[in-house]
Parts: sequence; C-alpha cells; structure tokens
Amino acid sequence: MMIDIFNSKNNEDEKFIKNNVQEKLKIEPTPKIIPTPEATITPTPTVIPTPTPEPPSIGGKAMAYISNIHNIKPSDLKLFKYERKKWPSYAMGCPEPGKYYAQAETSGWSLHFIERNNKEYIVHTDENGTNIIECKKNLSENTVNIVKILNLSKTEEIILKRLKENIYFELETLKDKNKISPIIQYLDIDVIGIKNTHEECVFLMELEFITKTSTQKVKIICTDGSNFMKISNKNLQDEIFEIPVQLVNHLGKYASQVPFPGIPEKPDSN
Repeated sequence: MMIDIFNSKNNEDEKFIKNNVQEKLKIEPTPKIIPTPEATITPTPTVIPTPTPEPPSIGGKAMAYISNIHNIKPSDLKLFKYERKKWPSYAMGCPEPGKYYAQAETSGWSLHFIERNNKEYIVHTDENGTNIIECKKNLSENTVNIVKILNLSKTEEIILKRLKENIYFELETLKDKNKISPIIQYLDIDVIGIKNTHEECVFLMELEFITKTSTQKVKIICTDGSNFMKISNKNLQDEIFEIPVQLVNHLGKYASQVPFPGIPEKPDSN
C-alpha cells in the first residue's frame, strides 16, 4: 500500500515537472520564407525605320512643267526632295490668288527642284500628274481676304443690284442662308490687290452685305467683261481685285434678268 502511494506521488511530480519545463521551453514556429520573384526583363522593341517613298514617276512631268515655264534646260534641274501629301482642296496647298478651288481631299506629291544656280522651285501635283501647280514663295504676303476684311461671314442679307441707265436698282434680296453661303464661299479666297488703272471700268453689279452692325458694298464685273471688284473699304479704295469666274457665273442667273449695256433686249414674242 505504501509502495502504491509512493509511486503515485512520483508520477504526479514527474507530470508537474514536465508541464513546467514545456511552458518554459515553448518553441516558436519557424517563419515561412517567401522567395523574392526574379525581375522580368522586358525586351526593347526593335525600331523599324519608316521607309522612304520611291521617287514619283510624275517627276518627269513636273520637271518639264518647270522647264517650259521658266525656259530652263531639263538637264539643269535636279529633284532633291519629295514627299507624299494630302490637301483639303484642289488647290493642293498652293492656291493661286483670285481663283476658287473645290473643297475635296486631294492626294499627291510635293516636289522640290533645284537649278544649277541653286534657285529652288517647288511643285505640287496630284497622284497622276494631271494637275501641276508651282508654289511661289512669299506670294501670300501680298494677298488679302475680302471676307475677313469686311467681316462678311456674319452676313444676314445680300441685296443684289444691277446697273441700268447709270443707276443701281435692286434685283433681289437674299435672306436664305443656302443662297448667301455660296457667294460668301466664292469670295473667301486670297486675292491680290492691284492699283486701279481701270478708271473706265463701270461696274455692272453692286452687292450689299448686311450684318447686324454694318453694311458693306462690293461692286463687281466691268462692262468690258473684266472680272474685277472694288470694295467699300477706305484703306483699299485705290485698289481693285480679280474675282473667280465661278462667282461671275453664279451671279449671272440674277444679272441676266436685265440685259447688259449695249446688248439689245430680246424682242417680245407676242
């Protein structure tokens, strides 16, 4: 009996010692190491150079054009620069003053020729070489735009007048934007002013452009058939300007209501 009690006591002491030791020697778990991912190297893209377009086959036409205009031997001209182009109108970036060009996208070439004396010529042409225009440098410095000078873009009415017996009388008043717009469009171009040496010019028509704040007068078409105009601007009183034939033709349907001076009226069939 005493032996059992003693053994039981020893077992309890051993349990107490073990528990006590485990509490003191409690081992923390080893932290899990997360490996650092290797950096990904992005390859540098290979730069592909933009190919230079081949010299256009219409270069010969353009060279002949310059040769004929300036009386230069083709052998004295050299094409040294060329590039593809897209322009918003048939003017191909080189509008000739006094001409109206339809607004239609046109693709083609800009060609730079140089003469032996180092004089440069710039030519713009469409893809087929059907239309060829020489671009003259600094030409725009001598031009004016009538629409901008007179602020005609805000026109609300146009009174068309026709000369008869030395008096301008009213033909028609245009208030419809669809009728006003074409006239403004034909005038919205660069024109070159020249000294008014046409003192004998009697203008057949007078156009009054009416806005909310002003009235501007433009006289057009000489009795001798010259396509000139004169504007009511004190700074440009001594100058006249060439107008596009498209405007003359457009206004012809109004002016034809009255016969031109010197032309007999059509006899009444009745």
